[in-house]
Amino acid sequence: MSTSALRIRRWDTGRGRASRLSLCLAGACWASAGLAGVPRMALAADGAQLPAGSVTAAQQVAATPARPQTLSADQAVKRAAQNNATLRAALLDAAAARHAVDAERGARDPNLVASLQVEHSETFDQGTTGSAALVSADDPSALLDASSRTIQNRLSSKVGVTYTTDIGTQLELGTGAGVSWDKRGSSGLSAVPSNLGVGPSYSADAYLSARQPLLRGAGSDVELAPLRQAQSSARAAEARQEQAASQTALDVLEAYWALWYADRAVEVQEQAASVAQRLVRDAELRANTLGTGAEVDVLQFSTSAASIADALSRARAERTTRAIDLGRLLGVSPGEAAQLAAAGAAPELGAAPDIDPSFADVTASPELAALRSDIERAQARAAVARDADQPRVDLFATASVGTLWDDSSGFSWSGGRPAFGVLGGVEIALPLGSGRAPGDAAVAADELAAAQARYQAQALALAAQASSLSVNLSAAAEQVELTRATAGMAARLAEAERQRLLLGTTTAQNVVTAEQTSRESELRRLQALVGQASARFELEHTTGTLLQRFATL
Repeated sequence: MSTSALRIRRWDTGRGRASRLSLCLAGACWASAGLAGVPRMALAADGAQLPAGSVTAAQQVAATPARPQTLSADQAVKRAAQNNATLRAALLDAAAARHAVDAERGARDPNLVASLQVEHSETFDQGTTGSAALVSADDPSALLDASSRTIQNRLSSKVGVTYTTDIGTQLELGTGAGVSWDKRGSSGLSAVPSNLGVGPSYSADAYLSARQPLLRGAGSDVELAPLRQAQSSARAAEARQEQAASQTALDVLEAYWALWYADRAVEVQEQAASVAQRLVRDAELRANTLGTGAEVDVLQFSTSAASIADALSRARAERTTRAIDLGRLLGVSPGEAAQLAAAGAAPELGAAPDIDPSFADVTASPELAALRSDIERAQARAAVARDADQPRVDLFATASVGTLWDDSSGFSWSGGRPAFGVLGGVEIALPLGSGRAPGDAAVAADELAAAQARYQAQALALAAQASSLSVNLSAAAEQVELTRATAGMAARLAEAERQRLLLGTTTAQNVVTAEQTSRESELRRLQALVGQASARFELEHTTGTLLQRFATL
């Protein structure tokens, strides 16, 4: 068998190295010619009408019966890779899982936060002197029944970057700036001007804040759990994609070799029908012309020929059915599939795998790989559920530095240095009841245990199946050798009986029996070949090595 029908490719998804297993869709295309109806009036190439019943050269070509499309096993698998809907669905599932990994990885990127705020506010202040006090006009600070309105206008901006580390530390680094204008108006007797404006004044600051969970939300097991779950899902989807590809290849190979056997069975029956017709003619010649034969011989050979004709009819129907089954896997219509034919070469299996029947290694099976990824995903979910069943205790701290200036002073450090500020503390959050966290943790633990149990059960089942298939494969190899020897001896016996019939030393019944034995022996030999190939392919599928026939890593 060729090993070029399928290829596995790996490439970078754009956010780190992500493995992708994919079947190559490059390959040859096939087309079938169908029957075309002939209209009553046709047009010649020059546009002139032709008499009814006449056809153009193109219509004559179209009316030619469709030729069988002979495929090799590699070509059949390649065509299935192009057209099989089940495999295409598995490819799309794997692509969706990879996109989910990209989404989770992108969710961990730092975030830029920015804000711009405009504020306008007005406040009133009412002030009076005591009733016993005397107001002197010479007192510049005196105020009698005076009120004031303070108008504040402020424009501020803020830019920062937030990031959460792998252990759950929440960091924010940013800077802010602002400008403000104040205006104060008063009524009544006051030494303060009635319309006093202050500003603009400017401010600038920078800050760094951090929050570190100590219980709930702490540690990489919790913080990276969504990403790890997505990665496990992607690995499971890729393993199931490989499993679907292997299953598709197995189904195509089994359908192909079933068609191959049906094609060979038709050939055997056609050859037997030809021999039977020749024996009938020879018997008629001896009985009716030469007078050296009996009419009973003619009846004997005619009955055998009729039986063979019936078997040939059933073999042809079976061949068409097998072709349609193969066409379904290749994604072609039944009409086109009926023209499919298998190449004449017998299965080439290569060296048999060395498998210990008492213990078959099935760890390479993509089905088990998918279950292992399911366990990893369940472990990540269990870790998150256990973390949610804890109180929240967070340490937080903020440090800032800033300054203030106006137009008269220009940018400067007030007092010769900036203003510093530090804020820190502990924040605790405790549920007032049990809540749903304990139940969620128990559910996640049970799901993890179930995933592990499913893996163990499937591993044992696949190992037992592989051991049984290994035994069947050995028996199939013996059957091939036995049926080959039997078919050879039966063919020689049939030829000898035909020669004896010409010499008149045997009966027609012996010839018919020998011919039937030869035909049945040859069909059993072909069945043994197909059975050996089927057992070999199923064993390779179970152990996860079938795609190695068609793909290179």
